[in-house]
Amino acid sequence: MTESQQLFESVLIMLILILLSAFLLRIKVLEKSNSLFTSKLVLKVTLPALILSSLASSKINIDFLITSGVVAIAEIICILLAFGIAMILKFDKPKTGALMLVSAFGMSTMLGYPIIRQVFPGNVIAMDKAVITGEIGVGLLLFILAPIISMYYGSSEFSGKNIITSIKHFLISPIFISIILGISISLLPIDRSCIIYNGIHKILTHLGSANMFLVAVTVGLLLKLNAENKIIVFITIAIGLKLIIEPLVTYYFSGLFNVNELSSQIATIETAMPSATLAAIFARQYNLKPELVSTTILITLLVSLITVTGMFTILY
Repeated sequence: MTESQQLFESVLIMLILILLSAFLLRIKVLEKSNSLFTSKLVLKVTLPALILSSLASSKINIDFLITSGVVAIAEIICILLAFGIAMILKFDKPKTGALMLVSAFGMSTMLGYPIIRQVFPGNVIAMDKAVITGEIGVGLLLFILAPIISMYYGSSEFSGKNIITSIKHFLISPIFISIILGISISLLPIDRSCIIYNGIHKILTHLGSANMFLVAVTVGLLLKLNAENKIIVFITIAIGLKLIIEPLVTYYFSGLFNVNELSSQIATIETAMPSATLAAIFARQYNLKPELVSTTILITLLVSLITVTGMFTILY
């Protein structure tokens, strides 16, 4: 199976889950209000479990960290570009925050890992690089900045408060605690064949495996397709920044920092992923245009069928 076929399969699975959730909403099996409950489960249970199990079993070295840094730079640049464009177009505060979310953060875990596994079959080093780059370069920034952006731009509870308040709330969240624990465990000389370690890791892995489904349910419950001109402009900007500009910026900085070709390819693939489904979770939790965010995620999923393989072919 080629990388394009693997991408198509992964995207198709996510689309089916999202559309299934939307259908269950339509036939009254689920209610729109259920999205708040599923988003809470993701943020407080399944996502922390996924982060902890992934980071705890990874091996970190300086080369991986440099590659992660390149990815982080590309994301930050796209956040700033999204903010600047939103200011020029005079977007309101929630729409500005929403554009920042969908323009920078991608599906590195859900789509990036399967694709990289196909592009580099049997390459253990490639997968280690992918996990570290995904969890630190993409995930860490997502888990730190996304809730802060969502709190500051979305929820009225935090509106007008200093951003330090948002940071404090994040520092005591399950997401941040799982990041710190995961990195700490990965650096400790722990016997990973120990029955206790294996047992806990299996429990966390099973909890984390539910994350994709719960995220898809949340997106499906929030989905609302709209053909208004302002919506089309928003989605077009997000597509340009997330699927085209970000991988190009990653490719440029990979060369600037002398990142080896394997690491550069992995970083480019991960930053070429469509908008992160987790953006919808944060948007729902903090009332940051969740329906617009969910629609944008679905559209970038479809467009990525062409852009991901296209960008990779052009650059490498």
